[in-house]
Amino acid sequence: MFDNIAPTYDLFNHLLSFGIDKKWRSKAIKEVTLVPHDNITDFATGTGDFAISMAKKLQFQQIYGLDISANMLEEAKAKANKAGLSQLINFSKEDCEATSIMANSIDVVTIGFGIRNFRSPQKGLCEMLRVLKPGGKVVILEFAIPKKGLFSKLVQFYYKTFIPCLGKLISGNKGAYHYLPATIYEFQNGKDFCEMMHSSGFIEAHFKSLSFNMVNLYTGFKPRN
Repeated sequence: MFDNIAPTYDLFNHLLSFGIDKKWRSKAIKEVTLVPHDNITDFATGTGDFAISMAKKLQFQQIYGLDISANMLEEAKAKANKAGLSQLINFSKEDCEATSIMANSIDVVTIGFGIRNFRSPQKGLCEMLRVLKPGGKVVILEFAIPKKGLFSKLVQFYYKTFIPCLGKLISGNKGAYHYLPATIYEFQNGKDFCEMMHSSGFIEAHFKSLSFNMVNLYTGFKPRN
């Protein structure tokens, strides 16, 4: 599915986020800068937006972008080349629930709007923990659903009705654009996801809600011992 929608995926993300996804990534990058970040791995990098944003703002860092979709990675490589950042980012095809990365080798793991699409989010978290150095940090952005009020109803209509119809017009694949918003409803977000992080081995897991609870920014650390 992701291979099929790769050419229109960036447009979809901008629509799904009301065009403010860049601001959310900027807040996430600030979390990255609070710890040593000589090497960073962006799980489920997709078309590379998060990795490219970090390469622009965190110059001279080595960034690895991993994704299971070959077509997504081709889009990411083209964007990085166009931005003159191909030397800073190494994109590679990997199953993010079982990567080939050495254990205890990465300073920071990031993932933007991808954890909800894992077969097993907890298995993905365990893999992130494995590759992080002791004391390393995970930074995760993921969509959420505002729980109350008129804004919540508007967002739900937008996700359930407007996005699938627009997605069909843009890509011809209405099914994908039903599936992707639906995963937001099914995902265990907020405190539930922090509990999953803790049960996966992370410490100090917490989250911040952004943009009227449309998105959560999660952080956590690998224990030093």
